[in-house]
Amino acid sequence: MAGSKNATKDPDPLYQKAKNAALRLLTYRSRSEKEVERRLKGKYTEDVIDRTLSDLRRQGLLNDAEFAREWREQREKFRPRGPAVITQELQKLGVDREVIREALSDFDSSANAYKAGSKYAAKLPVQDAALFRRRLGAFLHRRGFQGDVLGHTVERILRELLDSLHGGVDRDEQYDQAEEPHRWDRRQGNDECAYHRSGSDVS
Repeated sequence: MAGSKNATKDPDPLYQKAKNAALRLLTYRSRSEKEVERRLKGKYTEDVIDRTLSDLRRQGLLNDAEFAREWREQREKFRPRGPAVITQELQKLGVDREVIREALSDFDSSANAYKAGSKYAAKLPVQDAALFRRRLGAFLHRRGFQGDVLGHTVERILRELLDSLHGGVDRDEQYDQAEEPHRWDRRQGNDECAYHRSGSDVS
């Protein structure tokens, strides 16, 4: 009987130790497969690591597609970031480019940019529209928003804040300029951004 019980145990104690270590990592938060591999590397043989990862995949405890989706959802809910930043974050965690692309396939950049920018904009002096645009534009750019999404978000938030200050009607020239389309340009060596009306040259 004793021999029968022993036969059911895994003959490789290192494998069980590696798996327990991986499971402890996964109790804190979801992980990419590469994250777990990196934590095990150097402590266990490649065969033991490969077997551990294979078993965790089979049990549904490692799934990079689900991990990438969850990472994106957490960003959207708590700390909105643009697709450029989210892509960089997931790449650093070892997630494949195609998996990332699929996770971001229905990402709403405009909604996330607005959510991220609205809170920060409350700290800015709205009376100076040019300064407001530079600072909010730079903030959104650092968080991975780009191009038209960034420009339209800045103009939308500026317009809403000016409306709230002037009861929905503002005849100030700065507000009138907010109605015109702008292009955002990142200037090297400067942490702010410059806006240019559509059709003008970027200096």
